[in-house]
Amino acid sequence: MPEVAAPEPAVMMVEVTNRNDFEIRDMYDGVPIVFPVNESVTISPAQAMHCFGYPGEDADRAVHMARRYGWGGRENLAWVPGTRTPIFAEFALKVELKPIYYDLVKRKPNDPIPADDGVNDDPPPSKIAAEAGTKAGRRKAKQQKPPRIRRQEEGHYSGRNERKRAGAS
Repeated sequence: MPEVAAPEPAVMMVEVTNRNDFEIRDMYDGVPIVFPVNESVTISPAQAMHCFGYPGEDADRAVHMARRYGWGGRENLAWVPGTRTPIFAEFALKVELKPIYYDLVKRKPNDPIPADDGVNDDPPPSKIAAEAGTKAGRRKAKQQKPPRIRRQEEGHYSGRNERKRAGAS
């Protein structure tokens, strides 16, 4: 029996290129995503499924995008002149989706990263932030309020139980 090589771990992302003459704006998990005209944007497969119905057949993806982006109106249901496809399907076909795979490579924890030159590129920590322990700066000391003095004078009560006692006596 031939020996089969173990699959290498990989991460998949999706590269989206919007070839329409308008940009597409969307949200995923509360974060806005913009797909500018003729620019590639790399997103996760979950975002691609949410925004574009990826992976899926072209017709299903077109219907998904038409509902999501409001391309299902009367003006977009008309046929493209000279073809037998609706306008919304043409919009959807102009959104190119391409999977990108990144291989995960095994390395020792203390080995330098190949692109790392070994020089610390991080800026030195701010003096104020280091002293105060916050990013915004030094915390102001809270002023203590003087303790509340409750009066136990005749005719003065501070709560329901006091009212009952006052009425009972």
